[in-house]
Amino acid sequence: MIGGSLGLALTERRLAAEVVGVDPNRDNLNLAVTMGAVHRAASLVEALPAADLFILATPVGVTLGVLEMAVPFLTPGTIITDVGSVKGRLVERAEKMLPAGVHFIGGHPMAGLEVSGVAGARGDLFQGASYILTPTKNFDPVALQKLKRLVKEMGAHPVELAAEQHDRLVAMISHLPHLLAATLVNTVAAEPSSDMLLQLAAGGFRDTTRIAAANANMWRDILLTNRDMVLKAVRQFRRQLAEMELAINNFDQTALVAVLERAREVRMSLAENRTYLNER
Repeated sequence: MIGGSLGLALTERRLAAEVVGVDPNRDNLNLAVTMGAVHRAASLVEALPAADLFILATPVGVTLGVLEMAVPFLTPGTIITDVGSVKGRLVERAEKMLPAGVHFIGGHPMAGLEVSGVAGARGDLFQGASYILTPTKNFDPVALQKLKRLVKEMGAHPVELAAEQHDRLVAMISHLPHLLAATLVNTVAAEPSSDMLLQLAAGGFRDTTRIAAANANMWRDILLTNRDMVLKAVRQFRRQLAEMELAINNFDQTALVAVLERAREVRMSLAENRTYLNER
């Protein structure tokens, strides 16, 4: 879905002379061609030589494996980026394995949907979204500027972060929410009257748990790859939940209102439309 959306953003805005799609799923690839997300389909060996940009739009668990497969076909001058939501290990390994003249800059568009596959792709998915870039320690400034310019031309806002900082931040605002949404759904589903509960579930429950419908294997890889940061986020959430539990248990109206009001004020401060951080 992310790869298809990137392809649509590139083709609809005519930002590339040619967008070539590579995918082991032939049906997905044929659909990408039909939709106009890519101009043509090819294999890695056919697509990579002399490519200006190589985007790894793969699940986190296979990104390094695909990059290793690609190394023999890379040529100097190619810029490589990815779209995964975990960066530390990938950025470190990529810098070590790539040949001279090939530049890797990690990428993570802060946009997405709970659907999978190119059928759910949208050319405007990144419009107004923050797009995080995590260059390696020995990054090429020219390559970084080219990628930033492309991100802007797709309608997104580039934000430069260190890989470790990225992983810590997304553990809180992306990985933890998914874990909580899945846990909430499973909590309700485990109740004896789950059928009735789910039938009665209205907007609040549906909005809170929307992301739990995303691909389970993809999220398994994300949560395990960013394991340390996710566990820190879980521990922080547990402390917040314990504070609210204590207030309810003690019938402490003042403390309970304080917790709820604090959350309300923070949530009200969030803009409903997408906002972005200042570039570095």
